[in-house]
Amino acid sequence: MADTLRLGVIGDVHARFDRLDVVLQHLHAGPPLDAVLLVGDVSHDPPWAERATSHDAQRASFAGVLHHIEAALGLAPFFVPGNHDPRDIPCPGNLDGRLQTLDFVRIFGIGGAGPGRFGFPYEWDEPEIAAIDVPPCDVLLCHCPPHDTPLDALHRRRGHVGSTAIRAHALAHRGVLLCGHIHESAGFHLLGDCLCVNVGALGEPFGRACVGRLEIHREADGGLRYEAELTELPSGATRQATHRVLPC
Repeated sequence: MADTLRLGVIGDVHARFDRLDVVLQHLHAGPPLDAVLLVGDVSHDPPWAERATSHDAQRASFAGVLHHIEAALGLAPFFVPGNHDPRDIPCPGNLDGRLQTLDFVRIFGIGGAGPGRFGFPYEWDEPEIAAIDVPPCDVLLCHCPPHDTPLDALHRRRGHVGSTAIRAHALAHRGVLLCGHIHESAGFHLLGDCLCVNVGALGEPFGRACVGRLEIHREADGGLRYEAELTELPSGATRQATHRVLPC
């Protein structure tokens, strides 16, 4: 059994294949990955008036992005749908409400976004998310960031729009939380014993070619060491964070 798991993490793609190709080239050139994770908002953005009714087109767009990533990296991505995506993406990689074990790492997904409602396909209220019984896991794969952190702050200090329920799950979690949704707020933030990471966005607004890597190391004492990296392309500028979780 391996002692290191290497994950590529891609933010809100919004079917921007031009930026996605830059990201995939970067991931392909680096150390071999064990899996690729997507934090949601994968499919194209339909016209505003059709945002809640074009589910078939968005499912097809979502499938096209997944196929493109698998063809480039040889890995079928794991993902949660975002608020721009239909909730019911019928692919085995959909981790929304599901626990997936990759070697020694357990990943659980929470898709969609709230509490604001704007008529997108996958939106929820806080009580729905607060009621989720999150199983013991090492990585929380979410679309929405936790509330009142640097990861949910709108441009020009226009407030925080993340989820209080996601924040509560993060505070109860020992490990890493991966998210997106708020395109302009990529970065790291520690909540209790949970390192939260907004990986940024390829789609507009504030879109750019950016990508995350997460290496999870199993240590001799049974603890886990998480090494997270965010890279802006094509400059290659990186930010890094390390988090260690002691064995229970």
